[in-house]
Amino acid sequence: MPRRLIGLLGLLLAALAQAQNVPPQLPVEDFARFDEFLEVKISPDGATLALLLNRKGDSLLSTINIADGQVLGTLRDTKFEFADFDWVSDTRLVYMMAEHIAELKQAAVTGEMFAIDRDMTHQTMIYGIRAGTIATSTIIKGREASIAIPTIVSTLRNDDRRILISEQKWRVGAAMYHFDPDARPVLTLLDVHTGAKRNLGGVPLGRARVVVDNNDQPRFAIGYNEQWKLAVSWKPQPGDPWQSFSLPGFRSESVEPYGFDENDEAAFFTAIAATEAYAALYRFDLKSQAVTRVMAFPDTDVTDVVLDLSGRRIIGVSGYSDRRVRQWLDESDPAVQLYKALLRAFPNQRVEVASATADGRQAVVFVSSDVDPGQYYLFDTQTMRAVFVAAARQWVDPRQMRPKQPFELTARDGLRLHGYLTRPAGAGPFPMVVLPHGGPHGIRDYADYDPEVQLLANRGYAVLQLNFRGSGGYGKTFQEAGYREWGGRMQDDLTDATHWAIGQKIAVPDRICIYGGSYGGYAALMGVVREPDLYQCAIGHAGVYDLELMYSEKGGDIPRFGSGRNYLEKVLGTDSAVLRARSPVHNADRIKVPVLLIHGRSDWRADYEHAERMRAALEQNQKPFEWLVFGREGHGIWDEESRRQVYERILTFLDRHLMRSGAGVTDSVTSVDQPGR
Repeated sequence: MPRRLIGLLGLLLAALAQAQNVPPQLPVEDFARFDEFLEVKISPDGATLALLLNRKGDSLLSTINIADGQVLGTLRDTKFEFADFDWVSDTRLVYMMAEHIAELKQAAVTGEMFAIDRDMTHQTMIYGIRAGTIATSTIIKGREASIAIPTIVSTLRNDDRRILISEQKWRVGAAMYHFDPDARPVLTLLDVHTGAKRNLGGVPLGRARVVVDNNDQPRFAIGYNEQWKLAVSWKPQPGDPWQSFSLPGFRSESVEPYGFDENDEAAFFTAIAATEAYAALYRFDLKSQAVTRVMAFPDTDVTDVVLDLSGRRIIGVSGYSDRRVRQWLDESDPAVQLYKALLRAFPNQRVEVASATADGRQAVVFVSSDVDPGQYYLFDTQTMRAVFVAAARQWVDPRQMRPKQPFELTARDGLRLHGYLTRPAGAGPFPMVVLPHGGPHGIRDYADYDPEVQLLANRGYAVLQLNFRGSGGYGKTFQEAGYREWGGRMQDDLTDATHWAIGQKIAVPDRICIYGGSYGGYAALMGVVREPDLYQCAIGHAGVYDLELMYSEKGGDIPRFGSGRNYLEKVLGTDSAVLRARSPVHNADRIKVPVLLIHGRSDWRADYEHAERMRAALEQNQKPFEWLVFGREGHGIWDEESRRQVYERILTFLDRHLMRSGAGVTDSVTSVDQPGR
């Protein structure tokens, strides 16, 4: 065909697509790339912005003088990645590093913490295993090595030299150290100039989160007790020893402290009363120990508190129904009025305060939606102006993305279910991908930007995301309704939602695939086991396929810790017959459709052994499947090139089995192993 004719044909096709309001097929790379701007935070005095960037594979931390826009300094590293950072004074930051190791594409957090001035000078390693062993100009000799993961509890607003951290000690193995989530943290004052430490004592709960009062004194902690159940400890007075904290009339594992009133006379916490379905906000009087119900939502949990711009005072609560919802303690509060002004300025978007100055005059605001991965603005509370700073993914045009539409349905047993439907451009019904989330318990899908969902919609697929029973945000009863229902009623919910989409003329009945990662990978394979005629294909990514194997360290890291073993017994049960009946590896003979298995050889959560066993079961039963393995990926894909390959392989697989005539038929087994990637 002549080149000129090809060019004219291309223009004609583009014009037709525009006339039908069909967006162009966007490059897979646009969806595989990670955020370019990861965090933006303002210094306490409002003079400097610090930005964490991921640019062309390099991790950068930069500071900018707000007055003139000049870059003060930039740190760049190719071996390490900046894992997190925070301002600890007007002129000094601390940051954590994650190191690239041979076994993994994903950088691993080492627990090492550095401090640096805002012009990127006077860099000092102040914490970590190598802090006391490396003699360089940046290391102070004689400093104590710390074999732990530090978490900043408070930056101590009246102390510019020190911060309060929680140290989660590592477990000592035969030849190396391992992160131990069951360890009881130690509270420590850490000097951000010298790295000097002052031990304040331990916390009596494993993996504890500590809450301080207005004077930065540790008062509450939530973590795991000796029975590996969530519990709360507290100090009635700042100098008291830790004591067990319990409240009659509340579900004990639902109590979660958040903060204090302005005079430290009362504490606020969320909890589920024994007679109620959802978590509400309560006030606990520290002197009388009286409990007062403050506010709640009618159909969802209170999942978080809203703070004023100082980050200290609770002014409201938030939850998530179909969209994010908020309630305010006092509508006339000036801090509430500021927040409401922000919400009005960015309608139908999620607005979060990322950081603010000490006086609350300026704040960095992160604005995002289901079609926008997010943008950072600098907001001045006196002029009421918001100035654009940076976009998380500047190459994404929200006008080319597809909105998530909430839906609800009634399951076969009468339980009310909620989810999101993303339709491609054009008129339905469409080929559809059912996309169960991972977790599964306490996790849920949101009306947020999701690059996988947008990629599938861009290629003409409707995407159904269901918050099946067991998901979070809909009350403890709803979450517990999923316990011991893996492959049972949780799977029935996905089936019911698929039939609902067919009945609503959203999905073409014989052009539906089920795809998910982690638990979602399990649900995808169990979907085609339980409903062999409903789906035309299945894709499992980093899935667990043998529930009995979950109790073995060969199956992943969950049973290595007491809290993990307790979790498995609670959500799976220990009946071997039930576990085998609900495991895809033991039911591969019932699968009728092509399967694509994707896994990382270094997966620590759902061990590669799960994929090996699933492949063996499919081969033994002569079932058609495809195979994509990455040698240096863990639980998920952390390399952009690997992610691009995964997305392209998924699109090819879906196109073969949902788009072409004869969908659902495969000619042969395709096996691709990429151990070097």
